[in-house]
Amino acid sequence: MPARRLVAVAAAVGLTAMVAAVALGPRAGTATGVVVSVESTSLTTVTAFTIREADGRTRRFLVEALENAVEFPPGHLVEHIASGVPVVVSYREADGGAIAIRIVDGPTPGRTGAPIPT
Repeated sequence: MPARRLVAVAAAVGLTAMVAAVALGPRAGTATGVVVSVESTSLTTVTAFTIREADGRTRRFLVEALENAVEFPPGHLVEHIASGVPVVVSYREADGGAIAIRIVDGPTPGRTGAPIPT
């Protein structure tokens, strides 16, 4: 019987550790909104940007290394300020804030359908 208890305790500890890792691990999500500001150090180097979501809330994203930087150059965000076309941002949460992983053109205002690839 002691061996079974030891296995049960080890299993419980392992399960608790897995649950904690998932609960405390990095969160990820998507957000859609109109670009309202872009922070950059040059025309091609964007460090952060802010969007306004449909509910009026603003959300700031840091830019490090986008998965799709070739298809959506970060400098393209400035064009979105002028056009008002929303963007869809895939991101992960980190200690420093939300970090953009991928950005794509959002749906054109007044039209329905999937985001337009850049």
